[in-house]
Amino acid sequence: MAARSTADSTHRRPDPRSPDADTYYQMLSVPYTASAAEITKAYREAMKRYHPDRVRPDQRPAAEELCKNLNRAYRTLSNPVERVAYDRTVRVQEVQDQIMRRYVGGFAGPASGGVDPFARTMKRDLTPGEKRDRQKSERSAMVSLLSIFLVVTLSAICLILIGALVSLVVRLVL
Repeated sequence: MAARSTADSTHRRPDPRSPDADTYYQMLSVPYTASAAEITKAYREAMKRYHPDRVRPDQRPAAEELCKNLNRAYRTLSNPVERVAYDRTVRVQEVQDQIMRRYVGGFAGPASGGVDPFARTMKRDLTPGEKRDRQKSERSAMVSLLSIFLVVTLSAICLILIGALVSLVVRLVL
């Protein structure tokens, strides 16, 4: 389930009906880093190509099923919240597949001509909403850390002052 590069997707679009189309990204023939505009463009191209009204009558049931899958892929990838959740499930599945290929499917590494199963996948750019959410959570985490530091520091200073006062009272009494 390696991400397709943009060069691959511009030269030859793979058939979304192929068994290699494991993910919504592969179904729409876009990389994991695709923008919303690229996803929309790929969806429209695929729908133009595989729409049930544009195929022979004997192929319509398969085309309808494919269009349902394309619609599901577009609906998921065009919604930023659903896309993040889907990306997490894809990454989990990808890691599991890589582990299985690594330990069950042989030990072919990049030196022997195989694909490195532990190669990192490309990350997509964050949407503006995701960036704002991340900044907001980072800001609140920083405020929490600073407030904890301030409380601990003031507590330590208070304990030192109380210790000094107790020591002073003890000296005066004796």
